[in-house]
Amino acid sequence: MSRLEAAQERRAEAGVPGSGPPQASDVLLEVRNLRTYFHVMDGTVRAVDGVDFKINRGGTLGLVGESGCGKSVTAHAIMRLIETPPGEIAEGEIWFDGRDLLTLSDEEMREIRGGDIAMIFQEPMTSLNPVFTVGDQISEAVRLHQKVSAREARDRAIESLRLVGLSAPERRVRQYPHELSGGMRQRVLIAMALSCSPKLLIADEPTTALDVTIQAQILELINDVQAQTGTALLLITHDLAVVAETVQTLAVMYAGRIVETGSVEEVLLNPRMPYTQGLLNSIPGEKKRGKALSAIEGVVPSPFRMPPGCKFQPRCPHQWERCTMEPDLLEVGRSERRARCWLQAPGEIERRRTYDLAAAATVRDVIG
Repeated sequence: MSRLEAAQERRAEAGVPGSGPPQASDVLLEVRNLRTYFHVMDGTVRAVDGVDFKINRGGTLGLVGESGCGKSVTAHAIMRLIETPPGEIAEGEIWFDGRDLLTLSDEEMREIRGGDIAMIFQEPMTSLNPVFTVGDQISEAVRLHQKVSAREARDRAIESLRLVGLSAPERRVRQYPHELSGGMRQRVLIAMALSCSPKLLIADEPTTALDVTIQAQILELINDVQAQTGTALLLITHDLAVVAETVQTLAVMYAGRIVETGSVEEVLLNPRMPYTQGLLNSIPGEKKRGKALSAIEGVVPSPFRMPPGCKFQPRCPHQWERCTMEPDLLEVGRSERRARCWLQAPGEIERRRTYDLAAAATVRDVIG
């Protein structure tokens, strides 16, 4: 019995609250206490260490944070693409459309992957197979999940390319990836992901390696397609400017954990976690013209030597002795607004007031 199976059995026997599918019918994806570890020669890396979030049908969620904080591993765990060994989904539940993905067989998961859940991977330059035409690669996914003829699959591929704004789609389906530019290849990946009309689209750094003009076009395309099709969107990025224009809700990750959640306006205009404030402060703004760029001091801690208590404590300008204990995600106002920081605990009014002044100054400098 695997560690995950043992954890699921213990949870069921104990009747842990929250086990079972989401009660609300409008919830499409709910991730609960997800833990994904990698066992390597130097020890165990807790890449994702107790992550919780949910996405409603047709909703949008942005997952942001520095490189190495666990964003892409979270997406790969949802898709059940963690290579075992050395990887392992050690604990948690991933409820999608009423089914826990972690309890499905490999065959059942293959039917969902690419069909009900589609993913746009990083690096459009390398995500397409160079020896097959664009049309063949899109048609293969369509035939696998839609059970249609080769002609119907080719027609669906052409329509998908037209949907993402590629000119002359009848000609593009006969071309190979090396004949297309980076922006065109990224559109092909989006077309491939949308070809089977998925219920959930996971976009992992969809604008990586693209110039600024093409980035803006790709983000606008994702917004338009998501609005037209009603597909839910999980957008993974390290760029706060990207999520500000693309998603409704936001989850900030650090060291394998979510440290702040809320609507995108609440998180960006009123950050409740010093790490989120640090990310905002590192964005160049008009009021910072001619000044040195700000940066969060220090580096992300080694996964083999995580600090005790709050994982951001060694880099936090507001840390004090209480931060040697690990905080939970504390409610800040309404239930969907949370921050993993002792500053938001009851009784810390004076410390919170000092932080609020610094956070407000950051927002003014960046957003105005």
